[in-house]
Amino acid sequence: MGSLICENCGRTFTFDVIPRRGAVCFACHVKGVRFGFQQGQQMFHDKTIREQEREIVDSAKRDGREIEYVGNRWV
Repeated sequence: MGSLICENCGRTFTFDVIPRRGAVCFACHVKGVRFGFQQGQQMFHDKTIREQEREIVDSAKRDGREIEYVGNRWV
């Protein structure tokens, strides 16, 4: 067990195993980590799946097509 002084905030923190992040406390380490995503961001902020489904069904009805769900038909 050891202790280090954080390079960012100056607080003393203890550890069991030397951290791979160096002399940075966990609080400062978490501030530097970006909790985000690259793919799927558009889908997360866009229409819901139900809204997309309704839009597809409505456009098919306007075009005179009949939609058959894959889960409801016998394959």
